[in-house]
Amino acid sequence: MNVADIKTIITSGTVLLAVVLYLIFSNTGTKETKQEDEYKITPQYAMDATGNQLIEAQYVSTNDGDTFRLQVDGKEKRIRLLMVDTPEMNYEENNPMPYAEEAKDYTVKVLENASKIEILHDLGPQTDRYGRLLTYVFVDDVLLQELLLSEGYAAVRFIHEPNNTLEEELREIESIAKEKKLNIWKEANYLQKDGFHPEVIEN
Repeated sequence: MNVADIKTIITSGTVLLAVVLYLIFSNTGTKETKQEDEYKITPQYAMDATGNQLIEAQYVSTNDGDTFRLQVDGKEKRIRLLMVDTPEMNYEENNPMPYAEEAKDYTVKVLENASKIEILHDLGPQTDRYGRLLTYVFVDDVLLQELLLSEGYAAVRFIHEPNNTLEEELREIESIAKEKKLNIWKEANYLQKDGFHPEVIEN
């Protein structure tokens, strides 16, 4: 091997190393930026908007994508997520709607793996007619409503003033999933004004 060959190998190796290092650090930077910008509604933003404080909670069990049980102030409470709706599990009929199981599994995964769960009430009634707590739920400082909407597992529904402080923000998040046709949005008419229509997909 002559001197020219050695120089060529060294030069090629240097260029290759530079390219590899560039890809590593450029990808790392991209991921950091994405993480910072990924979620729209922070706990502080929600507290400032509602004027309420976060309440610590612990996970107990899940009924479906938008309904579950948490322990709050030492008592087990049924929780209904404010302003979002996921397809129904229909336990009595043993016939879950399309994407109901996926939405439930997603909620279970998020809550089971959480290091910290906190709830936040809005400005209106804190319970519904079934006695369930109506809340925003933050999981490790990320809003569960936002996660479900961004994945296309939930839609913005059941808006009742003044329990709608974050409605505009949630609709913006929903619109992105809708544009991407994620999950419940894959079929244009699955969700209609009166709710989900399984027959649109099943037929």
